[in-house]
This record gives sequence, structure tokens and C-alpha cells, in this order.
Amino acid sequence: MKTIQYWTVFILLLMGVPLSGQQPSDTLSFSLDEAMQYATNHAYQKISSEYDIASAKKKIWETIAGGLPQIDFSGRYNHSIDVPVSLLPAEIIPEDMRPPGTGPGDKVPVSFSTAYDGNYSVSVEQMIFNGSYFVGLQATQVFLDLTRHQDEKTEIEIRDAVAKAYFLVLSARENLEAFEENLQVNQATLNETEKLYENGFRESLDVSQIKLMVREAEKQIVEVKRNEEVAMAVLRFSMGLEEDQPIVLKEEIKGLSNDAKAEEAKQKEWMPQEHIDFRIADTNTESEKLQLKNIRAQYLPQINAFYNYQKTGFGDEWNIFEDEWYKSQSVGLSVSIPIFSSGMRHAQAQQQKIAWQKSINVRKMTLRNIKTQSLTALTEYNSAIDQYDIATESKELAKDIYDKTRIKFSNGIAGSFELTQQQGQYIQAQISHVQAALQLLNSRINYLKAIGKL
Repeated sequence: MKTIQYWTVFILLLMGVPLSGQQPSDTLSFSLDEAMQYATNHAYQKISSEYDIASAKKKIWETIAGGLPQIDFSGRYNHSIDVPVSLLPAEIIPEDMRPPGTGPGDKVPVSFSTAYDGNYSVSVEQMIFNGSYFVGLQATQVFLDLTRHQDEKTEIEIRDAVAKAYFLVLSARENLEAFEENLQVNQATLNETEKLYENGFRESLDVSQIKLMVREAEKQIVEVKRNEEVAMAVLRFSMGLEEDQPIVLKEEIKGLSNDAKAEEAKQKEWMPQEHIDFRIADTNTESEKLQLKNIRAQYLPQINAFYNYQKTGFGDEWNIFEDEWYKSQSVGLSVSIPIFSSGMRHAQAQQQKIAWQKSINVRKMTLRNIKTQSLTALTEYNSAIDQYDIATESKELAKDIYDKTRIKFSNGIAGSFELTQQQGQYIQAQISHVQAALQLLNSRINYLKAIGKL
């Protein structure tokens, strides 16, 4: 029996089938573009936006259905526990049917109802003319366009958020790599200084100073690891990933920074009228115009055709369905003509006209704002390139000074205090360099967003 089990396991291994307890890796890898593309399909905001589009499409059919035939059915079954009674003058009732003792001027109780009755009816109504209906059809299409524009804007915001979270993770990792390297150097320097102190070539102050540098390096590593964890959590959320989903980032901040520099931030070919913000403002203007048209359409008459079919049954026993039922039918037109509203409709039309004129002004302002923001973003992009070049050179200089000071310290020419100062200068230059790279990458994203190319 055991031999059979061993052979089964062996065959499964040959077939590549994972055994119990073995799971295929579910780690996901993303470049920057892949991360942004993934987020535009899976981010929570995108999913909500797709629901809005689906709802807008249903709204169109709701409006269309309002002008199609409307058919309703209703039914009723009634048991009168006490049958309603009416009083009639005795004079109109034959003498042989009057209750005993009834004379002229008396009232005779008479019932015209039965204990049981029921009816059912079918009604059909068809719109013939309604000005608001035709305007509504146009408005629903505009509403769908506006919803799609909002969906596109949502995608842009998602890509913006993902890119900046991606950059934060890379910047934290860049600092972490530099700080870990610095810690190794400090630990080596500490070991060397302790040996020199044991042989009488260094003071205890030097040992304590280098130990302090090691502890500071360890503290910096702990802080930057926490920053990386937070940035990674933000990235996962922005992409619509589970909070425990392992992911690998393919890019490095240096490569992305060099790519951003290579573009030289030249003015790209673009049309402000194609920017999503302008298209939203333009669609809003069209929507306000249609609302004004709808109010004016309410001055027109409304015409509907209708048909009703009804059957009614009566009886003194509960089972009235075996008795004869009496039908009635009617067909006709209903016309509603607005005549006078004491100026209410006119005031509504004037208010909506003002809202439409305001939307035209907002559209102009939006176009102007898009142009201004694009120029501002371009300026900041160019400035970020310059700042990045300066920070790169400063980091290289600070690294060179620190390395030379460390050599001088090892040879007994420089003191521990000077070494600490130069290391602090180098660490600050490293942090400034990463911040400049982060600013460069963010300014590039801001520029692409400003010209509608993100």
C-alpha cells in the first residue's frame, strides 16, 4: 500500500502538480505603466465610475420607455359586511312594495348593492405629444456623455495617484539602499576605531562618536522602512489590490528620472479643447441649455391617447365568478394645455437661462485655466530638471568629501567630529537628491496631466 502511495507522489511531481501545502507564487510585478493600467481596470473609484455609466445607460431606456405604451391591470374583490342603504321618498315606490305603515312623506330604506362584488380592468395609455419628452431624450444622451467624461477624469486621477505612490515607494527604497550602505561603512569604521583605541591610537571619544553614527544610521533605516511600508500600502489601495497582496516594482527611481530628463520638458502638441476638464465644462453647458429648452417646452400642450376595458360582477353569494359579469369600454384623448401660472414658468425659464449663461462663462474660465495650468506645470517641470541636476552634483561632491574625510580619519589626520559632520552632509545630500528625483517625477506627471496626456 505504501509503495502505491510513493508512486502516486512521484507521478504527480513529474506532471508538475503541486502537492498539498505547496502554492504557486501569486506575486505580481509591475512597471510604472503596467501599474497605472492595472489600476484603471481594478481601482475602487474606477469600479464605482463604471456603475455610474451603467446607471446612465438605464436612465436612457427609462426616458425612452416613458413615450411608449403604458399598460396597467387592476382588480378588486369586495365583501360588504353591512350593505350600504339609501333612503328614497315613499311616493316613488309602488304601494305594494312599501313597508307596512309607510305613508306619504316618509323615507323608505332601499339597498342598491349586493353583498359581494368585484371588477378588473385593463388600461392602455400612449403619449401623442409632449415637448418635454423629446427634450428629455436629448438630455439623457448628454447625461451619458457627461458620465463618460467623469469616468475618463476618474481614470486620470487614478493614474496620477498610482504614479505618485509608485514614486514614493521607489524613493524610500533608494534612501534605504544608501542608508544600509552607510551603516555598513560606519560599522567597519567602528570596528577599526575600537581596535585603534585598544592599541592606544584613538581616544574613547572617537569610539563613542562612531557608535553614535552607527546608531543614527540604524535609526534612519528603521524610519525609511516604515515610510516604504506606508507608501506600499497607499500604492496597493490606489491600484485596487488587497492589502496583503505581494507585489514587485520593476522600475528604479534613477532610470525613471533619467527618462524624465531625456524628454527635456518640451512643449507637446496638444489642444486645450481636448482636455477632459474643458469637455466636462462644455457638456455641462449643453446640459444647462437643454434644461432651459425643457422648461420652455412646458408651455406646449400635452396630448395622450387612452383605452380602458373593465368587467364587473355582483352577487349575494361569495362565488360571484359563476354569475354574469358586465363589461364596459372607453377610448379617447386627453389634452392638457397650460394657460396661466402667474409668472411661475416664466421665472423658472429666466433662472435657467441665467444658469446656462453662467455655464458658458465657466467654460471660458475653464479653457483659460487649462492654458495657465499647463504653462505653470511646464515651468515647474523645467525647474525640477535643473534642481535634480544640482542635487545630483551636490550628492557626488558630498560623497567625495565624505569618502576622503573617512580616509583621513583612518590615517589619523581627521577627527571623529569632522567625520560626523561630513557624513551628516552626505546623508542630507542623499536625501535632497532623492527628494529632487521625486519632485522631477511628480512634476512630469503634473505636466502630462495639465495638458491632458496622462
